[in-house]
Amino acid sequence: MIKNAIFDLGGVVLGRDFKRLGEVLGNTFAFISADESFPEYWSEFDRGTYTREEVTRMLAKDYNLTLEDAHEQVQRLLELLQPIPETVALIEELKARGIRCYVLSNMSKEFYAELLKFPVFELFDGAVVSFEERINKPDRGIYEALLSRYNLVPSESIFADDKIANTEAASLLGLHTVTYNCNGDGPERVREIIWRENGW
Repeated sequence: MIKNAIFDLGGVVLGRDFKRLGEVLGNTFAFISADESFPEYWSEFDRGTYTREEVTRMLAKDYNLTLEDAHEQVQRLLELLQPIPETVALIEELKARGIRCYVLSNMSKEFYAELLKFPVFELFDGAVVSFEERINKPDRGIYEALLSRYNLVPSESIFADDKIANTEAASLLGLHTVTYNCNGDGPERVREIIWRENGW
């Protein structure tokens, strides 16, 4: 049986309207919606080794922005994140059925602190976030940190992420996985696997 559901945040629990992202921010954060690696400084921001101020300065340099404009763009990027209703509904349903739910996310300290305002975070039984561990997915160590901290059995757990490299890494550890994509069917695929494995 599957007893644990593990969720990435950006692109899984929290999403952005990418059309609006382009309208509001132009191509500054095109790497977020594209299937490509993040700039090294943004990955280090998630890892907790760069501050928001440092990343903002690097972003300003990369995109020829004033420091004030770069600050505003980073703030707008954060404000565009909103809960994905279908995933929130799934988490509520899983909790009602006794499934424990966890966060496993690459996220900076500053962003994570602001996102905790959303009520969906009250539903989670625990979280492992990259800035605290100084490790980013798909590094094996961050998955092992989650499994160890909460005594999770991989074969009894399912992991949902919007990056295939991250779900592939989880699969190697024996977790069931679902990769969210632009079709918007991620929550239903998670549900199908859990219901099948649990005989519901």
